[in-house]
Amino acid sequence: MRKVKTRKSVKKEDYEDLIYYKLKNSRFKQQRLPAWRPVPTLCTIIIFYVLFALIFIALGIVLIIFSNKIINQEIDYNALCIKSSTDDNICEVKYTISEDMDRPIMIYYKLDGFFQNHRRYVRSKSQKQLFGDNTTLEQMRDDGDCEPIYTNKDMGFEKGRKAADKETELNLDDVAIPCGLIAKTYFNDTFSKWKINDEVLEVNEKNIAWAKDKDLYKNSDISRQWIDVEDEHFIVWMRPAGLTNFKKLWGRIENRDLKKGDVLTIIVQNNYNVDNYEGNKKIILSTTNKFGGKNIFFGTSFIVVGAVSLLLGFAFPLLIYQRNKNEDIKKNI
Repeated sequence: MRKVKTRKSVKKEDYEDLIYYKLKNSRFKQQRLPAWRPVPTLCTIIIFYVLFALIFIALGIVLIIFSNKIINQEIDYNALCIKSSTDDNICEVKYTISEDMDRPIMIYYKLDGFFQNHRRYVRSKSQKQLFGDNTTLEQMRDDGDCEPIYTNKDMGFEKGRKAADKETELNLDDVAIPCGLIAKTYFNDTFSKWKINDEVLEVNEKNIAWAKDKDLYKNSDISRQWIDVEDEHFIVWMRPAGLTNFKKLWGRIENRDLKKGDVLTIIVQNNYNVDNYEGNKKIILSTTNKFGGKNIFFGTSFIVVGAVSLLLGFAFPLLIYQRNKNEDIKKNI
């Protein structure tokens, strides 16, 4: 009678080897499990492409219809403020609403011709510094994150400037907090005292930045900073745009609708110079829907993908028919 080996009668090393070889030669490891392998046929390929095309074209049409229902009104205040600004760069902008707009109404500022997507520009910041780390000027130069803007003097401050806490004066030779090209070009126009038909209009400027972005910005020493890095307008600016013409959220009108013929009045602090890059700046009022803001490209891209799929769905039968026809000709020769 053969003696059967049990776990107790086998050495530990041999038992571990036995388990290893069993796992190695298992049906799952050796891919011997039963499987369903679809074999594409001409009919299934055509059905797949046509179905795919119909879904994408339908979604694209729906997105474009919803996008066209969104109302955008642009206020080109740059030229107006250049002509009417006072000595402290304050100007009054008046605009007559041309269409009814239901709340909430998003307020954006738009810059044209600004290349925020340049590689050197995008890299010119220090995420450690923005997160609240007290980095020295030597560390900043070694890391090279903020190149070429390191100090307060590099930021363009020609003389001592008050810190963000408005109590201490910054040293021009100290490291700029924050540093870098993105921070240096921060959009510093402000829009205040909103009125509609001489009635004060409340604008909510809170929760305009992404929640994940707000977690990445912490003040390190407000007495050494030229700006509060936890300010949401600054956080919104620090997320670079992918296109040369872009808009960024400033606030929301949530307490009332705007009607056609209403006169909107905005007091603008016109600080941001767009002549350096021959661009332009605007204020945009926009309604929204479940899919976000106005975006024709999104729906158009769906329709293009659907059209290509539909074209392929009809092209496959023609190509196979031509191939079979050529083979028949060869056989008859």
